[in-house]
Amino acid sequence: MEVLVNNQTITTPASCTINKLLPLLGISDTRGIAVAVNEQVIAKANWLTFELLPEDKVILIKATQGG
Repeated sequence: MEVLVNNQTITTPASCTINKLLPLLGISDTRGIAVAVNEQVIAKANWLTFELLPEDKVILIKATQGG
């Protein structure tokens, strides 16, 4: 299935949760990561069970330090 991640089309397995998506994107350290699907923030506690649907729009935001 295809989902849009930060405006890029990504092909995922047919059944894909946020927890499964992140490693596909090369993300292993999830500290400081926020995820929104279709403009709704998904709590980290729900990443394991939140099923993505074809053509979902996912936004990943990573907090950075600095000033």
